[in-house]
Amino acid sequence: MSCIGFYDLCINFDGGNKENLRRLLSRLYEMGYRTVAINQTLDESALEVEKKKKKKGEKTENKDPLATVINPFDVEDIKNEFKKKLCILSRLTFTFADTAKTYTLGQSTGLKKFDLYGVMPKNQAALQFACSQVNVDIVTINSSSGSFKFTRKLYLQAVERGVHFEIRYADVIERSTRKSAIHYSHLFHVYGKSRNVIVSSGTGDYTMIRNPYDIINLGALFGLSEVKAKAAVLGQCHHLILKAEGRRFGKAVFAIKITEESPASDEDGEDEDESEEEISPNKKKIKL
Repeated sequence: MSCIGFYDLCINFDGGNKENLRRLLSRLYEMGYRTVAINQTLDESALEVEKKKKKKGEKTENKDPLATVINPFDVEDIKNEFKKKLCILSRLTFTFADTAKTYTLGQSTGLKKFDLYGVMPKNQAALQFACSQVNVDIVTINSSSGSFKFTRKLYLQAVERGVHFEIRYADVIERSTRKSAIHYSHLFHVYGKSRNVIVSSGTGDYTMIRNPYDIINLGALFGLSEVKAKAAVLGQCHHLILKAEGRRFGKAVFAIKITEESPASDEDGEDEDESEEEISPNKKKIKL
């Protein structure tokens, strides 16, 4: 998957007005974005599939009852229109309170049709489960669903598993969610120097799209240094996509740096995840 340029990995779309989506994608391209993810939200209530009583001798035709429920929107025509401009990915964001529902979703073949898989917990138990056990790419803390007890332990557990946390700047633009969104973004910095943090728009309104350089300048508001802010719309997003491909296909890609002497680690960890799109010539890629 060849994805370059600035990233916006959360463009909300409900499957309805495609003209609005075209307008939004055009604006993203004009502002300098080159890789975007069309996000569709799935609530746990959609998994309540009624089990039909099977008659005696009747064969089960569909082994996956969720196959018709979990499908990316048909936007192939739009992808073709923007083929030479944007790399367009598909993303599913699952909102849940019942942790058992994540197992149900994880067993569906429809999940692998999406390039990215994110979750938005509804309660404290769901947040703990998302950070420690669910095989997911992105965790988004809903700024409008009340207060969560987000701890350093949860943050580090998720980071160690390769999970990325998402800051949606649309939540900062909206007055009702601004305070909460800034609060959680600062916790990412306090607990782990904002490792594995990406910044997305999180909107379907083209008027709310902001230039990537404006987002970098706003990084201080999210507790991000200039380097971290740039990584949040570049390098970290690239790493996230590679990790997501490993989840989908059961493979992993990682880099080993070979040096004569092991240099002392940076106390601030600023250089730990700031690689944007270039790989050092001293690094070797190993694919499993």
